[in-house]
Amino acid sequence: MQFAGVAISILALGISVFSLADRKRLDKRDLTLKLHETLLSPELQAGRHILFNLDKEVSELDREEYGRANRALATLDVAGFYCAKGYVNERDFLELWSPSLAKLKYKAAPFLAHRDAARPADLPAWPYYRQLVDKAENSLNSR
Repeated sequence: MQFAGVAISILALGISVFSLADRKRLDKRDLTLKLHETLLSPELQAGRHILFNLDKEVSELDREEYGRANRALATLDVAGFYCAKGYVNERDFLELWSPSLAKLKYKAAPFLAHRDAARPADLPAWPYYRQLVDKAENSLNSR
């Protein structure tokens, strides 16, 4: 009789561990999709568009353009943070976003330089964004 109780307890523990692992996987998937949807918002798309087509000095951007570009990069910094902390599956995120991120790495460089100029040298703007675009570029190069 005791053996049956122990077996049932072990089985219940196994099911609980499996359920917990599956829930964590599903939560990561859901957060990845939510992040993807956020990045596809018209405002963030407009901000990336400004950066992709930056053909003037950053200081010449009007307030709205500067704000949109800034929000686009700040949100991508959060995406990089989520990837670095394992809140989302980095490989899945990069599969979706590597082409855009690798292109943005170079197109947004003047904007980052402008932001960095106003900060202490040891605190560059958006460190997680920088890590993410490097990983995106490496991901594309390894395909």
